[in-house]
Amino acid sequence: MSQQPHQHPDDAVRADPAEMAGPGRTPMRDAWQIVILHIEGRWQPGLLTQWRRLPSGWVCLVRWRKDPDPASGWGWVRWDPATIQPLTAAGLEAAGLGEP
Repeated sequence: MSQQPHQHPDDAVRADPAEMAGPGRTPMRDAWQIVILHIEGRWQPGLLTQWRRLPSGWVCLVRWRKDPDPASGWGWVRWDPATIQPLTAAGLEAAGLGEP
């Protein structure tokens, strides 16, 4: 079983597993949106594929890299515009991912 990567202070916050597994149905919405995500200590492009409403707020399923380890490179994270943003030219530039 793999461990979750180290949480950096500015990273997107992963969803609480206990709340994700909590009782009752919560609304879910499929989505296909390219985003930039602050994870593993830096901004990275990712694919947001699903939204889920929890009692504490929205979380989204994001994959930021293809990895043979299914616990690495994707996860449910809390929605926060400071750490997850739609991919735009301005957002890429602000995150330092634009052309040098």
